[in-house]
Amino acid sequence: MLDAFSMRAKQIVFAARFKAGERGANLIDVEDFLFGLVLEDQGMLGKNLFSKLHDGQGTLLNRAPSHNPFFSQEEAKNLLTRIEALQTQLKPIELSTEIPLSPVLEHAFRSAKEFQAHFHYSQIEPLHLLAAILAQESSQCVKLLQEYGITREKVLEQLSGATEN
Repeated sequence: MLDAFSMRAKQIVFAARFKAGERGANLIDVEDFLFGLVLEDQGMLGKNLFSKLHDGQGTLLNRAPSHNPFFSQEEAKNLLTRIEALQTQLKPIELSTEIPLSPVLEHAFRSAKEFQAHFHYSQIEPLHLLAAILAQESSQCVKLLQEYGITREKVLEQLSGATEN
């Protein structure tokens, strides 16, 4: 499935895996993914997450296209703080250990493919994934995003007015 993902979307998946492992989770969940998405959106993956692994040289970080952030800096800061507060901390899991996606996140990935097709993008982009997450209205993450005025409609509006990089 990741073959259909843009470089930016792949970075978010890696960041979500890293975050899930860091907190000792047995599944990569929506909260992990959203954490990675916000960091990537703000151009903070290297500084906040991947700097623990490398200096960022020659990694995925150097190959993703630039973009205009979807979240404001204040929204991003608040979301990151709130997402971390939702997550439980267990014993970290090594990066070499595979951690599967939660069923909810798998469903979001499949739904993102529909948004990709609908908006005629060649690859799944972060906003397709965010729209798919926002379609799951009972999720804690969705309620958190809505507190900041981030709705599926707002994301879809951005997608319909955006042009693919």
